[in-house]
Amino acid sequence: MIGMAQTTTSYGFRTGLNYSSLEGDDIDLDNRIGFHANFFANIPVSSSFSVVPEIGLSALGAKADEIRLESGDNVELKTNWLQVSVLAKVNLGQKFFLQLGPQVGVNVGQRDNNDYYNYDFAAVGGIGYNFSNSFAVDVRYGYGLSNVFDREFGELNEANNRYFQLGLAYKL
Repeated sequence: MIGMAQTTTSYGFRTGLNYSSLEGDDIDLDNRIGFHANFFANIPVSSSFSVVPEIGLSALGAKADEIRLESGDNVELKTNWLQVSVLAKVNLGQKFFLQLGPQVGVNVGQRDNNDYYNYDFAAVGGIGYNFSNSFAVDVRYGYGLSNVFDREFGELNEANNRYFQLGLAYKL
């Protein structure tokens, strides 16, 4: 994330807001605003390229709390995900940078014991700005590639996480 001509691995935290939705065939739900918090490592490969693995929690899904199935079960739509990503970071001079890479997530915050959620695989891309050697801000877009629903509900309903993130990063 933060990367002014570093030659050693650095670590830090990134936190901010998500603006998310569940996109699918027959799904028309209002977007949700939530938070995210990540721990990252910035591993320089050259003065302009780094690998940035991250792990963190992210509040995604839709604004509606849940939907009730004919079986009587509830499927939560406000979800919290443990996400792991590995981003390629390209420095565009001293201040601006681009990020792109894969992300995998698992739902960790629902009451139905994950009976209706699958794992999430996504592509993430973004642009950022370094205020200093310690602080940066970035904007990202996450595009879910897999159906987050599971079991018979997932066979009948398909939804993918989509989200914008605004993040503030602090390098330790």
